[in-house]
Amino acid sequence: MLNNDTISSKENINEINKMVEKVLHSLNLIPILLIIFSAVGIFNVAITFSLPLLLFTIFFSLASHSLIKFNIAPKFAMYFILFGIELFIAAIGTNKHVGIYIGYSIVSFLSCLYCNKKLSNFICTISYILMLISLFYKFQNDGIILGEESTGITMSYLPVVVGFTIEFGFVFLIINLLTTKKRSNLNNLNYFSENKSEQIEKTNDNCENEDFELTNTQEKIIEFVVESLKNHDLLTGFHVKHTKKYVEIISKKLVEKGFYTDILTEKNIKLFSTAALIHDIGKVHTPEGILNRPRMSTAEEFELMKRHTIDGANLINLLPNICNGDFNKIAHDIALYHHEKWNGSGYPTNLSGTQIPLCARIMAAADVLDALISLRTYKDPMPIDRAMIVFEESKGIQFEPCIADAVIECKNQIVEIDAKFKKDELSDFYNEIDEKHKYYNILKTQILSENNKI
Repeated sequence: MLNNDTISSKENINEINKMVEKVLHSLNLIPILLIIFSAVGIFNVAITFSLPLLLFTIFFSLASHSLIKFNIAPKFAMYFILFGIELFIAAIGTNKHVGIYIGYSIVSFLSCLYCNKKLSNFICTISYILMLISLFYKFQNDGIILGEESTGITMSYLPVVVGFTIEFGFVFLIINLLTTKKRSNLNNLNYFSENKSEQIEKTNDNCENEDFELTNTQEKIIEFVVESLKNHDLLTGFHVKHTKKYVEIISKKLVEKGFYTDILTEKNIKLFSTAALIHDIGKVHTPEGILNRPRMSTAEEFELMKRHTIDGANLINLLPNICNGDFNKIAHDIALYHHEKWNGSGYPTNLSGTQIPLCARIMAAADVLDALISLRTYKDPMPIDRAMIVFEESKGIQFEPCIADAVIECKNQIVEIDAKFKKDELSDFYNEIDEKHKYYNILKTQILSENNKI
C-alpha cells in the first residue's frame, strides 16, 4: 500500500510542482495591480508596501522555477513553493487596507494536489500560524476587518481569531477528507497497478518463452540449412560446427583480455557463434564441380568460388528478422566479409583494419584455424603448434593482432576441442570421403562421355 512518503514519484511531484508554480507566478500581478490601482485612487496601499511585496514574489518565483527546471530536490521544492505562496498571503494580509479571508486557507487546498496527508496537515498548520501572525500585525496597525473604513466598524483581535479558528477547523476537516479520499483512490489504483504489473510480468514471461522457442526454431532452421548444404559441399557440415565453437572461444578470450568488452556481450557472442553456422551459405550458388575439387584448377574457378561471400550476404537478406534483426546484421557481415584481411588484401571488397566488422574479423580467424588443423581429402591436418606459428606470422597482416593473440592463447582449449571433434566425427568423415570419391567417379564418367560425343 502507499504511504505518506511514497504517494508520488519524483517525476509526479515535479509535475505537480509545475502546476502549483503557476499560482506562485500569478501572484506577481497582485503587487503590480496594487501599485496601479493605488496610483489612480482605487486602493490606498503605499508603494513602500507593494514594491517589497513584488520583489518578494519575484524572488520566490525565480527560485522555484530554478528548482523545478533542473528537477532539484522535488520534495523540498514542493514545501518551498507552498510556503512561498502562504508567506505572500500572510504578508499582504498585514496591510490594514487589504481584506484576506478564505485566502489564508488557499495553500492548504493546493497541498491536496500532492495527495499527501502529512504534507497537507503541515501546510494547514503553518497557514493557521501565519494567519494569526498576519492578523496580529493588522490589528497593530488599526486594521479594518470588514473592509469598509467609512463605517468605522472595528473589532478586537481575540474575537476575530476565534472566528477564523472555527473557519480553519472546517478547513482542516475538508483537507483531511480530501487527502483521505485521494489516498483511497490511489490505494485502489496501486492495487490495480500491482495486479496489472503481475499480468504484464506473466505476459512478458510468456513472450520470453515464445522468443526462446522462436530462437530455438530459428536455430533448427539454420542447422537444417547447414545439413542441406553438406549434400552440396562435402565436409562443410564439419567445418561450420567447428568454426561455431572457435568463434565462441576466441570472443570470450578477447573479453578476458579486455578487448571489445562493450560489443562482446554474452548475447552478441551467442549471435556471433550462431551466425558462424551460415557463414558459407553462399556456396549453395557455387557449382558442385568447383566446390568438391581438391584444389582450384583455374583462376576463373577461384573467382567463381569467391562469389560465395556476396551470394551468402544476399541470401541472408531474405531471412525474416531474428532477435529484432540483430542476428541478420551479424550473419550478413560474417558471410560477406569473413575473407577480408587486416591489411586490406582480402575479398570481396578489400576492406582493412576496423573497417571490417568485428564479427567478421573473428570469423576469419576461426575459419582459417579450422582449415589449418582439420583433415581434408587433399591434405593432412596441420599440427596445432604449427598453426599457432601461422597466426603469429599473420598478426597484423591477415588478422587483427589482438585476435591472433587470442587464438594463440586459446591453444590448450583448441587442442581439447580438436581432439573431441576428430574422435566424434572420424567415422562420419570417412563416410563423406567415400561419398566424395563416388562423386568424382560419376563426374569423371560424365566428362569422358561428353568428350566422346564431341
